[in-house]
Amino acid sequence: MEQDLQARPLGLYIHIPWCLSHCGYCSFFTQAFSRKASDDYFRLLLSEKEAHLKRGLSELSTVYFGGGTPSLLTYQQISELLSDLPLAVNAEITMETNPIQITDSFASELRKTPVNRLSLGVQSMQDEELAYLQRKHLAADIPAKVKLLQEAGFDNISGDYIYGLPGSDVQSLDRALKPLLELPLQHISCYLLEIYEDSSLAPDIALLPGDDALAQQYYRMRELAIEAGFAQYEISNFARPGFESRHNLLYWQGDDCLAWGASACGYYKGCRYCHPADLEDYARLIESGELFAEQDLMADAIPDYIMMRLRLIQGLSLNEFQSRFGQDFRAGRQAKLDRLLDLGLIEDDGEHIRLSEAALFISNAVIAELL
Repeated sequence: MEQDLQARPLGLYIHIPWCLSHCGYCSFFTQAFSRKASDDYFRLLLSEKEAHLKRGLSELSTVYFGGGTPSLLTYQQISELLSDLPLAVNAEITMETNPIQITDSFASELRKTPVNRLSLGVQSMQDEELAYLQRKHLAADIPAKVKLLQEAGFDNISGDYIYGLPGSDVQSLDRALKPLLELPLQHISCYLLEIYEDSSLAPDIALLPGDDALAQQYYRMRELAIEAGFAQYEISNFARPGFESRHNLLYWQGDDCLAWGASACGYYKGCRYCHPADLEDYARLIESGELFAEQDLMADAIPDYIMMRLRLIQGLSLNEFQSRFGQDFRAGRQAKLDRLLDLGLIEDDGEHIRLSEAALFISNAVIAELL
């Protein structure tokens, strides 16, 4: 059974489902925005917050507003959600932000809140790719938007990028990614496009690049980011020194993270839970006073931990695994470890097990061997 290490940090994820329009590649729980529905949902979030405060809430090292489009919240709503929370002195508070919303007034009002890190849904610096992804901004808008945020006082800004679009190759990746890496950003998150069969982009599934072409794009993306001064610290994430996403590190390091809002999933004191991905069901849950729905007692805590830890470039600490789970990571896995070492897919320095560079793009298959 997992050890109860009270010193581990605690995070909070808050899901805001509203969007001005739905992007065809998005698989998250979203709803069309209306001010009344948004205000009603906000009151449910306040009720969820109050219920946690009454039960007692440990110090929060990170808060992450995701969605949807959480930047549709007013700055008063953001401040009210964060008020009275036991935030650590240096808490990282991130908000996903739609570039089309960034104006002088937006930036100055957001700066009045405790939010100190922004994640911009840029996705590409090529207009034809943005149009395909159903984004409403233009590539030429982004440098000025970043400058506005900097002038307002934000100095921790991340940009999202999506690769592997139909018809894409290494050359198109260069055109779409290089201008993003040239911006004064502190962090880059890179995602492989996934098209779901029930999405508006479903007819293009057959047009997606093959695995070999995607691998070429992945390693070129990695090369460009490193050349631009970003260090890779996770399979899909790159940061300038000291600007790693502390909230996402909670997930990858197996630490606790509470989750508020419809469809939000958290992990707290050995239980994984998910709120309903339905506004009415979520409302009933909160009105009933329940805080943790659909609990899973985490019989698979060790595989989950291995999967997340091996996403990190530093890999899995053998000593920490022993301390957390009371067992030797190598026990029962040594033959598989030896085989993966022989294949050049993992590295073992005696203290950490990590994926090799060659295994990063096929990480899921390699990690599955050790679960």
